[in-house]
Amino acid sequence: MAWPPETGSSFTAAKGPHRVHPRLLGRTDLAIPPLVFGTMARRQADDATREQLIRAAVDRGLTALDTAPLYDFGRCETQIGRALRGIPRDRVQLLTKVGLRWHGGAHGRVLFAFDDAQGRRVEVRKDSRPDSLRWEVEQSLQRLQVESLDLVQVHHPDVDTPMAETMGALLDLKAQGKLRYIGVSNFSAEQVLAAQAALGDEPLCSLQSDYSLLRRELESELLPLCREQCIGVLAYSPLGVGILAGRLPKIDDSAAMRRLQQAFRTTLSPIADVHSCSPAAVALAWLLAQPGLTAAIAGASSVEQLDTQLDAIALELAPGEVAELSQAFANLNWPASWEQSQGRVSRWLRRARRLGGRALRSVGIDPSKRLQ
Repeated sequence: MAWPPETGSSFTAAKGPHRVHPRLLGRTDLAIPPLVFGTMARRQADDATREQLIRAAVDRGLTALDTAPLYDFGRCETQIGRALRGIPRDRVQLLTKVGLRWHGGAHGRVLFAFDDAQGRRVEVRKDSRPDSLRWEVEQSLQRLQVESLDLVQVHHPDVDTPMAETMGALLDLKAQGKLRYIGVSNFSAEQVLAAQAALGDEPLCSLQSDYSLLRRELESELLPLCREQCIGVLAYSPLGVGILAGRLPKIDDSAAMRRLQQAFRTTLSPIADVHSCSPAAVALAWLLAQPGLTAAIAGASSVEQLDTQLDAIALELAPGEVAELSQAFANLNWPASWEQSQGRVSRWLRRARRLGGRALRSVGIDPSKRLQ
């Protein structure tokens, strides 16, 4: 049997030419599209615009929404809750996370820290203690305005809390009907096995991990393990914060950068030209062709970008093209720091634009309109 298995039905995109054939996530009956709409907004927009984009994704058949309390510190879940008003609950699949706290207490390792607008130090900590998880699930249910979550994933492993306690709390929440399935994110192979052991007869539904043409570490151990254990795999950052969509860094002359430019120029772009689609669609289609990969989590900042990514669902790369892409991007030694740097630069530029826009509006100029 092919893995991951497809279901016998399909979601029909209300707009666009594609039919979205769902795949079963792990050893469960949770059917999701091969593209999951990611709600972690890298490009901030007003609430109305973000909610319209969420509805557009669902309208096009991308009915699974990936989110987390950490994304914009609860705002993303609240936006989803508002966007889904009037849409039947059984039409969408809500995939969220637990295990990261940014207020109160000193338990757990610090994932990252920052200074807020008032200059106060905020530490985001890994906290998978039972009481913390129960509180987080209740908060997510309120923000999303639902009674049950389709998938709850432990966002990052908390090595200071026994795995049995973490999974036991999630099993209790499942028994109460507050979640359907349990998954993990950013776990090692050893931690995945420990999570499954702690769940007993309950299947570990999924692993969410960083995976793309740029980042191939998953292929060495975790992806084979998940295939063997029939655990669904969700790939985040499938386009490397936009790098595989063509937003190549301009400020580096390293060997990795030169190899990336060559792979993009000699392989990715020509294959996109052959199929009359974008490089992003080809990169996503390559990912969806990998054995054991259930779905890729891709965000979008506009409806046009969303429609471009939808091309990946209908795009069937030839086996030779899949192999050619794999070879071209193999052993790039692409540093994670570059993706992080791209994110930091983008955030700095967005902040500068917001501040500039406020300054213009303060003197009566609307920056959203072109000067005549």
